[in-house]
Amino acid sequence: MEILTRYLSPQAARNLLLKAAKGPLPSSPWEWARFLEGPLWQELKALLPFREMPRELKRLIGELKALAPQVAEEEAEEEEEANLPPEVVDLENPEARHALARRLARLEGVLGVVVVGQRGREELLAGEAPPFEAVHFLLGRQGYRAFYALLPQGLVALRPLEGGYVGVMARKEANIGRLLHALRRITTPTEVGG
Repeated sequence: MEILTRYLSPQAARNLLLKAAKGPLPSSPWEWARFLEGPLWQELKALLPFREMPRELKRLIGELKALAPQVAEEEAEEEEEANLPPEVVDLENPEARHALARRLARLEGVLGVVVVGQRGREELLAGEAPPFEAVHFLLGRQGYRAFYALLPQGLVALRPLEGGYVGVMARKEANIGRLLHALRRITTPTEVGG
């Protein structure tokens, strides 16, 4: 989105992304790289007079392709940790939101955390927050269980929970598999009960 909004309005960038996706958005770095090189690039150059792909987009594709093998290895490690029980958190409880944000902020490589419930939010951020709200809104329309992306400022990961979400910003070198596993373990009392 950040790269697209250099050339288009935020709404036009969202529409272009959805049009190119023609369904669910990619979920892995390799899928994102293929999506950016293929459908998204075709839609972008049909809309704007590009002779070649913008450098920023080429760089992002390269970073995603480089990240793909690392993520596969980390997802294998995540499977080993899969036997850990779910972490039940009431996002409407300010103390629970605060405790969750503090715990996630202590994970290796994490730069910031946002925990949002329907009636409140907890933010532990060093600097400007990524566009968690916009990404959650966009992906929420299609339904998603977890999302991550590599942005110029680092990795972002997002997990929806009962009308809210948990977002994590981390260094590019962070173990994305462990971050995603930590997010996927989080659940709400309603999800556990029914």
